[in-house]
Amino acid sequence: MDDDGFELEEELREIALLLDPVPAELFDDAMLAFTLRTLDGELAELTFDSWDELTATRVRGGDRPRLLTFETGGVVVEVEISGSRLVGRVLRGTRVEIGVQRPDGEIRVRSDDLGRFTAESPGTGPLRLRVICEEGATVTTSWIRV
Repeated sequence: MDDDGFELEEELREIALLLDPVPAELFDDAMLAFTLRTLDGELAELTFDSWDELTATRVRGGDRPRLLTFETGGVVVEVEISGSRLVGRVLRGTRVEIGVQRPDGEIRVRSDDLGRFTAESPGTGPLRLRVICEEGATVTTSWIRV
């Protein structure tokens, strides 16, 4: 499509919004449906948290890495959070795509052939991982606070 086609499309979009705007209720329903699109994905529960194991260490040595393990079905996700870096691996034996999700956005990375991945740790606050396997299955970890 050339520039004239894009301009025409934009003009038509503006006219449609002016003459027949989307009702607020319909927009809200559409956003809710969009957020529920991954409802059928499996939830991986937190099975190990080094902060739980070494509570005294959290008080005295805040610079130690935090180790987390999430499990569901045949998928295990191991994560180490250290400073501004998140390192992990998905024990599945294939490449996967990982979304590091925060309430304000998502960072996407791909694992290598062994399931290992690295991402920037996006600061403090709630965080979860969304693992998308090559065959389309989705696994989402429970939310944790970092």
